Amino acid sequence: MPPATRPLPPDRPPPGDPLGGRSGGSITDRRRIGLPTNEDAALISPGVDLTRALHELAAPAYVTDREGRFRWLNLAYIELIGDLVGRPFIEVVAREDHKLARTNFARKVIGGASTFYDLRVVDRHGERLTLRVASSPLRRDEKIIGVFGIGLPLDRGAPGGDSFEREAPLARLTPRQLEVLRLLREGLETQEIAKRLGIADETARNHIRALLRAMDAHSRLEAVVMGLRIGLFDDPS
Repeated sequence: MPPATRPLPPDRPPPGDPLGGRSGGSITDRRRIGLPTNEDAALISPGVDLTRALHELAAPAYVTDREGRFRWLNLAYIELIGDLVGRPFIEVVAREDHKLARTNFARKVIGGASTFYDLRVVDRHGERLTLRVASSPLRRDEKIIGVFGIGLPLDRGAPGGDSFEREAPLARLTPRQLEVLRLLREGLETQEIAKRLGIADETARNHIRALLRAMDAHSRLEAVVMGLRIGLFDDPS
């Protein structure tokens, strides 16, 4: 006769049930142990157009197959390197980084690991820049079929003059520098800015110099154009 099994206390979850069988558990409980909630699932359900969001993402994004050929590029990546769908990704990698690129690619398609590293590439104009690449294997039925990645340009802004291109420098501006930038947009000269802010002319001049350095802009006009491109001066109403 088999030994009798002792029943679990009512407050102890059965084995394999991290939520104790409580009708799915609370939202906090499910998120704490890494399970999706109904709210989370609604945002990643088939009815949500995630493909369009990725296509319009300001950061360059791509998909390769297991052979390392581009199978999909979003608008930002096409603007950066050209429409190279069907071509080997290694073609855009600077020669000295070929080994690095191939090693990290193999780690994903063979080892199943996500990777995060800096990679030097050549853009569609023949200019070199560094991308900070975050990428992961793409799976279908647990089988790795390719790689998805995003590459953030480090040497200069993303292509196309969109918000990604200028948001990083603007995020570093101090409140005073933002105020000076807005006054430059009004067309004020150094003396007028000094008067508006109640500071000495030389102090205003120093603020403008610091602003241009922080934005990596070569002129006051270029700094204003950067602000206009990301809607910095838009009326919030």
